[in-house]
Amino acid sequence: MNIRLEQLQKGTLVKINPQSDRTRTILVEGLIQEVLTKSPSHPHGLLVRLQSGETGRVKELINRIEVKEETELDELASVERQIEDIIANGESHFSEFKSSCLWSQDLSKEAILARNISQYGTQTSRIIIAKSIAGFLNADGGSLVIGVKEVKDKDEVEVIGINSEVPKLKDKTLDGYRRMLLDSVISPYLPSFVFNRINDYLKISFHEIGDATVCLVNMYKSKRRVFLELNNRDIFVVRIDASTRQVIGEDLVEYCLNRFE
Repeated sequence: MNIRLEQLQKGTLVKINPQSDRTRTILVEGLIQEVLTKSPSHPHGLLVRLQSGETGRVKELINRIEVKEETELDELASVERQIEDIIANGESHFSEFKSSCLWSQDLSKEAILARNISQYGTQTSRIIIAKSIAGFLNADGGSLVIGVKEVKDKDEVEVIGINSEVPKLKDKTLDGYRRMLLDSVISPYLPSFVFNRINDYLKISFHEIGDATVCLVNMYKSKRRVFLELNNRDIFVVRIDASTRQVIGEDLVEYCLNRFE
């Protein structure tokens, strides 16, 4: 199907082949967030970024959605359907679930030792979230949903929400939760250029699934290397398949030479 630039816009429903798929066989469906190709056409498909954060070439045009005609309720329903799809499809190269961002902040010294997290102590849960964000930025972007718990014995997930975390904040509101992520997760552990130009790198939003409120963090593919600063050390992590892993030595050099401008 020869799809031209004028057929694509923000909100268009398409199927793409993700850039991360070297087999060129995987198709991912989603709504366009940004059209990245400037040429009117391309033999392998025009390059776009979906609202889920995935980047790839358009292989199929499913439907056109005129954003100008969408109401705010239509947009909200579209995003909430997207979150439900992300959760239903499970963790992947483009999606990850965390049950909580604050589970470690009130742990006693005994509990910290028992959990073997003395390296970062009460900051452990925040650092885990920071690592996830950096991993997506260094890879191909994606979505982190906070408030979803994996039930490993049953190979399924449970939406528990962040409702129990909000009372732990100084500002006990969702806006306070957003500021907590910015001020105590992103600012202290990620580079200053991410915090200073936050809208270029990620978007934080909150959504209701049943009686639970989940936090969705959508990350965009970074053009710059994103190192974490942990205990005065620079750490580089990347999203590989369905996990976030540290890359070091020659592997780090090779990855950065091939991935970044």
